Amino acid sequence: MRNSVVAVELARLWAPDNLRRSAPGIALCAVIAAVAYYADTRSLLRFGAVWVPPLILTLVIGMALQPLSSKGVLKPGLEFAGRTLLRIGVALLGARLTLGNLVEGGALPILVAIAAVGCTIVFGAWASRLFGLSRNFGLLTGCATGVCGAAAAMAASAVLPKHENSDRDLAFTVMGVNFLSTVVMVIYPTLREALGFSLFEMGVFLGGAIHDVAQVAGAGQTMGPQVLSDAVITKLLRVAALLPAIAGIAWWVARSGGPQTSARPTPPVFLFGFLALAALNSLGVIPAAVRDAVGHVSAFLIITAIAALGMKTSLLALVRIGMAPVMLLITETIFVGLLVVGLIYGLRAAGL
Repeated sequence: MRNSVVAVELARLWAPDNLRRSAPGIALCAVIAAVAYYADTRSLLRFGAVWVPPLILTLVIGMALQPLSSKGVLKPGLEFAGRTLLRIGVALLGARLTLGNLVEGGALPILVAIAAVGCTIVFGAWASRLFGLSRNFGLLTGCATGVCGAAAAMAASAVLPKHENSDRDLAFTVMGVNFLSTVVMVIYPTLREALGFSLFEMGVFLGGAIHDVAQVAGAGQTMGPQVLSDAVITKLLRVAALLPAIAGIAWWVARSGGPQTSARPTPPVFLFGFLALAALNSLGVIPAAVRDAVGHVSAFLIITAIAALGMKTSLLALVRIGMAPVMLLITETIFVGLLVVGLIYGLRAAGL
């Protein structure tokens, strides 16, 4: 029965009439994303050592255009971009993964990635109560911090129960994890001497402790090709954990019951697309050129979804969110950093 409901919903979503109604809103979000993409390719978002990710510019432009979100002609497209295009973009991330690359670094990157993802999500759910916030907000920020930043935040939001501040919380999380990722991207490479890490351990640390893939690459690149490679492999292991992480969050929320979760999340079907593409790429079925193209399409679709999120988010509501969510994100960032450092020391002592 559940499968038939999902099939009917998919058919309705992709019906020609619905696509025609959605076209204006989708087009506007795509234009916003294209502007940010163009600015990034022209290095207009780089200010010395500081890089502003294109998704932040997209979110800011979207929020500036928030008054337009009330127009009926745009609403269907904003919903389509914010949900359907997002899920397609996340599914396409799977084409970047291969099982061979993910295990070539040995046990250390695998163990660090698993611990960073699982422990940070659980820590977020627990720590959110200390700051007077809901468990679901902790799951949202913990997933973003533990897995892969903005993409994970938006995937988690897709399976968490909706409430009146859902878009505001998601916009805050996207902005917060990117800001903190940029900060630690600059700080962490300078810590090698103090930590006493080898180049390999430094790559695992960067890949295990920095939230977003782009900032992991930026930090690794400053330390040379070896560190960059090890950092990206470790980070991709965390990205690979997106499927079990989101499925686990959906199960946790559904299992808790009660009025807070009376609207049970639909099965994360898009994540099975993620897994299928990862499996095909592992088999060498996907050519390198296609894989690169799919990666660009994935990134563009996620940024387009963020444009829709920005247009549905009131800047005033974002300002009013308060200090508790800020402190939670900072605490989660410190937690995952210390966790990865501790694991590297512990596994080194164990000879792994």
